[in-house]
Amino acid sequence: MEEKIPQQKTGAKSDTVSDLELDNEMLAAEHFETVKKRFLDVNSWELFAGEEKAEFSLRDANGNILLGRPKIGDYFSIKVPGLHNTTGDGFDWVQVEHIEEEKQDHSESVYIRVRPTANPTKPDEKTAHFFDEKATSNFLITREGVKISAEVHGRNEVPNTEDLHLLEKIRNSLVAVGGMIAGSKFQWKSLTEGLIKYEK
Repeated sequence: MEEKIPQQKTGAKSDTVSDLELDNEMLAAEHFETVKKRFLDVNSWELFAGEEKAEFSLRDANGNILLGRPKIGDYFSIKVPGLHNTTGDGFDWVQVEHIEEEKQDHSESVYIRVRPTANPTKPDEKTAHFFDEKATSNFLITREGVKISAEVHGRNEVPNTEDLHLLEKIRNSLVAVGGMIAGSKFQWKSLTEGLIKYEK
């Protein structure tokens, strides 16, 4: 699945990986089903990442919250703590552009790619995200034998400052630069650790 991640061409990038090894493959396969349920329940990500982190919601083209697993064309709304996005009615928005699932004898994986987009309830407006539309966030869970991994890869992360009001430009620069330096790494590490956590 790694080859599905877009090439890095501009701006910043980030790579966050958490791994877990279990005693045998049967146990790993069983736990991967739990990890997969967590991964595909986007509305619960904040429970795994920690409540002080960003809030994620899965939404349809009318901005309504969806239950169930994400599909291509769905949206994630993201509420960044303390710095809400006025362009997106308080949220940063991304759209799901690729989902893929693979299963083989001793390995399996699920991959989701999202890209910054406009608020779906106001599609004619500007991109409502602190990164511009060149950026992608790539979420991946894998099992290779007894090893389970959760990964988040950010690519082509450029602050979204084109054609926006001054306050919006400042806000996006602050969130984007904070994210590129440390914030998103901290956010994603909490999420990847939470997704693979094993409880006996």
